Amino acid sequence: MTEKLSLGIISYAHPHAPKYAAAIAAHSAVDFIGIAGLGSNAFLARNAAAQYGIPYYDDFVELLEEDELTGVYVGTEPTRHLDVVREAAARGKHILCDKPIALTLEEADEIIRLAREAGVKLMVPFNPRYQLPLMKVKAALDSGEAGELISIFAIKYGKLPTKIPGPADYGWLVDPEQAGGGGFLDIGIHAVDALRWLAGSAARRVYAHVGTALCEGLPVDDLGLMTVEFENGVVGTLSAGWANPDSYPTWLDVRFEVLTTNGAFLIDSPYHDYWCYGPDRAERQYWWRRDVDGLVDEFVRAILENREPMITGGDARAALAIALAAYESSASGEVVTLGRR
Repeated sequence: MTEKLSLGIISYAHPHAPKYAAAIAAHSAVDFIGIAGLGSNAFLARNAAAQYGIPYYDDFVELLEEDELTGVYVGTEPTRHLDVVREAAARGKHILCDKPIALTLEEADEIIRLAREAGVKLMVPFNPRYQLPLMKVKAALDSGEAGELISIFAIKYGKLPTKIPGPADYGWLVDPEQAGGGGFLDIGIHAVDALRWLAGSAARRVYAHVGTALCEGLPVDDLGLMTVEFENGVVGTLSAGWANPDSYPTWLDVRFEVLTTNGAFLIDSPYHDYWCYGPDRAERQYWWRRDVDGLVDEFVRAILENREPMITGGDARAALAIALAAYESSASGEVVTLGRR
């Protein structure tokens, strides 16, 4: 890959933003040319720009108006996604927009329409698709080596985002007006996409229980359990949310059990990790993650090769539809059929 492009970042509101900044800065085919503050943690965005030796913009539109800019990573609160995408698409800038793509299907549709009509790439970074164990399972399924897929059981637990160490304020993640949901949407939507990706099929029916089970007084849900039936007959089950207590040895806990007619796959840690033993407790730390680097590389290659990215706006909309159906099912106590929504 010899051609280079220029990328920027809009907002450090999302906890993922520092990881994407590092991946963008390290990519051999990218010039990292600017960071704009928008929403929460503008001071972090300003500090990061100084760290990378690149311009900082108080007004994100000024970054988008830079002629050399090719595309942006959008790390705002999801309530701001549509406004940012509208401005970026109007200026022909490609968009890597963090999850969820929107809080309603109507806004998701508008985001997809704006990108399509402007002819820009729109990608949403769902990490499991670039975790090596899951990539190997997907390859075995696609090749037929694994046989026919029967079911997938996934767990994705994290800690409360308000307890992320450091000066950043991630309080918007527990504000229902800004986040749209709680732990199940925040943590779970990555796994929702992974279920759909592994199943290779659209979802048909969803049944779920989502609520505040662990953190008394939390204004949003902290845990959800969902069963989804796909149109090809595969059944997926997901338990996801902010379930890990403060004393848990890792921030994130991810597991997948995949049952096929030729056997079973168990992924109990998608990252390389190691244990640190101290005088009071042991802690498991992740020392190598290729998922963020892989996602940024896919976005870059999709632009340079002028093709659709591996994870499209349509994929992000489909994951959002499943997640919203889970909340609807929980509220009604009924199975939700997606084709009728």
